[in-house]
Order: sequence, then C-alpha cells, then structure tokens
Amino acid sequence: MARSATRAAVKRSWLACEERINSVNATTIPYNEPTRRALSKSFIENVVLAQYHQLTDWQKVTRQSAQLDSGYLGQHLVSLISGTPGRGAGSRGKGHDLVDGSEIKAASALGGIDAPRWNHASFWKPQKVTDYLHSPFVYFVLFDTATRYEEIPLRLRMWRVAPQSDAVFSSVVTNWAAGKWSGNVQLHPPCWREGSRVTNEAGNLMLPLIFEAVQREIEGVDFMDIVTWNLRRAKSTAAPRGNGSTVQPVSGQ
Repeated sequence: MARSATRAAVKRSWLACEERINSVNATTIPYNEPTRRALSKSFIENVVLAQYHQLTDWQKVTRQSAQLDSGYLGQHLVSLISGTPGRGAGSRGKGHDLVDGSEIKAASALGGIDAPRWNHASFWKPQKVTDYLHSPFVYFVLFDTATRYEEIPLRLRMWRVAPQSDAVFSSVVTNWAAGKWSGNVQLHPPCWREGSRVTNEAGNLMLPLIFEAVQREIEGVDFMDIVTWNLRRAKSTAAPRGNGSTVQPVSGQ
C-alpha cells in the first residue's frame, strides 16, 4: 500500500513537472546581449571553473577522474549566450535541447585522456537525419585546455551552424548517412589546438566560432576572459582532408 502511494506521488510530481514544461511559452531569455555576456562569464567562473577546481582537488584523494558533466553545463551556457531558453526544469532525455528546436552537442577533454567526440546517434534512420538538418541551429561546445594533459588554464569554445542554410555542413551529414559507416555520426573537435577545424570520415569542416573564453592565471582568483563573442550568422567552410580534397555541397542545397 505504501509503495503504491509512493508511486502515485511520484507520478503526480512528474505530471506536474511536465505541465509546467509544456506551459512555458517564453522563446527568449529576458536579458540583453551585454547582460548575457556578463552572465556567461559569471556562470563559467562560479559554476564550471569552481566545480572543476573541486574535482581536481578531490582527485588527489579518490584517484578518480575530474571529468565534468559537459552536457548539462553546455546547455546552460548555450542558453545564456544565445538567449534561447531550454524546455524547462526537469526536461531530460528525448527531444530538442532548446525551445526553438535547436540541438546542443557538448564534449569535454578536461580530466580525460582520450580525445572526446560530438556524437549523433541513430543517423541510420532517414527521418532522424531529416529532422536534424531542419534544426534552426546546432551548437557545438568544447571544454579543454591549450595543452594536452594539463589541468589549467581552462578554455571553453562554442560553434554554431544553421543546417538549413549551411550547404557544406549539411553535405557532411548527408554524405555520412549515405555511406557505409555506422549510424553514430562522430565529429572530432579541435581538442588541445587552436582553430575551428573538425574532422569526420565524410569530410572535414571549419565551423563558425561564436564564443571563446580562456582562463587567466591570477593567483587566488578564478578569472575567465571572453576573447570571442560573435553571434552573427556564418556558414561552415570545407577543410582539406588528409589527401587535400575538400567537401563538396550536395546538389540542390
């Protein structure tokens, strides 16, 4: 009897949460761009960097990884920078990441050994590819450092593409889906190096960078310097592959 009451209470809680999510009709965060820039800086310093410091300190005791949960942290940051909110508190799992239907892919090299990837699952399904390419935007977030195996200084970068008008980006996705690779499309971000070149078996890309913040090593202070803030729309460009060839846009895009 007690278990049934508990399950019923949990169900009511989730239904109430779902109702709140569905009732959210705000399409923008109610702050102007200079304020969102300041909030983004504060979020990285007080949440991301502070959490990373704590994990690296505890790592000395536990001998565990100091890897961050880049997915949720990246979602918060994308909303602050873009001005587009998420789908509401408690919204997890399937569905778009932002209320406008945009997607977010985040990866972190902090506390890790291997290079991370931006994964896109189930791309063997044609409808999945179609839906993805109809997203208003796809945001790519990367947490890393300038030098591999170094804990600091932390660097955070964000790229944004608009698949519906970005023929080169769409070509890489379409070429992958038409090939004989697995259904998990993987883009390899520029970990531990400068620039915006990402790689993939179906073609390499130069993604449009919209945000970059770098930690400045000031003793006793967690300080992040925003070195790039550019929310103007831009398109991807083809980057040479290993043999020097480039991605060609799909006909009709």
